[in-house]
Amino acid sequence: MFKQRVLGRLRAFIGISAIVLLSAVGCLPGQANQPPDRLIYKLPTALTIHVGAALPGTEIRYERMGEEGAEVTIKGQQALKRKGDSLDWSGSPVPGVSVDLRQRVAWYTEEDLHLVGTAKIVVDGVKPQATTHSSTSPIKYTGPVVYSVTKGKSIPGSTVIFEDQGPDGVKLGGIQGYPYRKAGDSIFWEGTLREGVHIRLDVRVLQFDARALRVGGLVTLWIGS
Repeated sequence: MFKQRVLGRLRAFIGISAIVLLSAVGCLPGQANQPPDRLIYKLPTALTIHVGAALPGTEIRYERMGEEGAEVTIKGQQALKRKGDSLDWSGSPVPGVSVDLRQRVAWYTEEDLHLVGTAKIVVDGVKPQATTHSSTSPIKYTGPVVYSVTKGKSIPGSTVIFEDQGPDGVKLGGIQGYPYRKAGDSIFWEGTLREGVHIRLDVRVLQFDARALRVGGLVTLWIGS
């Protein structure tokens, strides 16, 4: 019986995740014709809400597991959710940041409600500053990013600048230590985008030439102090 329950949850998770990933294909941070001090991220999510608690930074609360489904409260209104049902929320957890969650119920137990989906995060007034990570905020999102950076510009959300290329690889500015990277080498940077938003970039050099640098990897955002 236990094995059947686990397999059932796994099948539900895989099925719902497939729908979510298909909807997110081609979504990368940033859009054309947007303010220069704005960054937009669309990241996949796998979120857990403990019974009797709210999802950090939102007004979604998991009340209990009922006979017909998961009983939740959304902005003060009660709702019954079953596997595969949508569970969305949008709002501003801190000034200058908006979050749009598009979730599906993967499975639930008496202890936890599990969601998968996407989070669209818009950060305005971006002024990246390098600093060591110190946030303890439970509002955390992680996902893949790919950037193409022209010569003289910085990797979005960081102070890392593509300065030039040479025999030792691509030359970077705005970092400490050895400035050169070759294809496949890592670039790690952490700091703040604005007050209340911490960021960690962990990317690798995909390719580069005299005009542009292409990097890809993971970004992690902490929203709140």
